[in-house]
Amino acid sequence: MQVDDSFEQPQDRDPGDDAAILALCLAMLAAGVYCLLTGFGSRNGPDFTASWQRLPSPTVTGPLVGGLFTLGVLAALVCAFAL
Repeated sequence: MQVDDSFEQPQDRDPGDDAAILALCLAMLAAGVYCLLTGFGSRNGPDFTASWQRLPSPTVTGPLVGGLFTLGVLAALVCAFAL
């Protein structure tokens, strides 16, 4: 960054912000996988409850996708506000 006639290093961002972005990406990845597996969000697609029942092997993939989404959102909140 140029200041007057010299250059200075910009201050580094808070590491919690970077971790929060990565955690939010994890949550969005889980939501994207859910949409791809069930067709939720497509034009004239099923609603949330009907698409949840369309998950392949719902006793395994349901908690897995839901847990990854929840973990990503909670980690993003913790990283953004606590770190």
